[in-house]
Amino acid sequence: MLEFKRGEAPAFAELFARYKNPIYGYVRRRVGDPGRAEEITQDVFLALVQHRNGYEVTASFKTYLYRIAMNRIVSEHRKKKEEDPLPAQMDAAGGGDPAVVQQVRAALDELEPQQREIVLLREYEGLSYQEIAEVLKVPIGTVRSRLFRAKMALRDLLEPSGTPRARP
Repeated sequence: MLEFKRGEAPAFAELFARYKNPIYGYVRRRVGDPGRAEEITQDVFLALVQHRNGYEVTASFKTYLYRIAMNRIVSEHRKKKEEDPLPAQMDAAGGGDPAVVQQVRAALDELEPQQREIVLLREYEGLSYQEIAEVLKVPIGTVRSRLFRAKMALRDLLEPSGTPRARP
């Protein structure tokens, strides 16, 4: 990253090669449209180049890049005047039964936006609690509590009505 901050092109090429697919996947799951996801991903890397001096070397580059992506997605949703919807094309990890995928998507859509974002970053992007805290600029305890509440809400939304919960 230090070489990139100094403007060395090979360093950018290496960062782009390493992070393009994960960032594209994150954006694609959030916006749905592959073409639009590609454009936003390009915008993320363009913003990275334009603001490379804004990166603090003490911060995780991965979380810095996800933060840029999240900001671009939020801007995209504002342009469309939508309230952070989940795309219809979002799939569950590993694919699975289309009916189950639809139920999970509907349940995620019912979560508060802050909880939904944490679930997506943790379960779909595989970020650690610390990385999520850095991306969202919240304390790690907030990440843990929001994720816990989100999982409880998802459990309540996904279990059949009238069925008692199984106790672990």
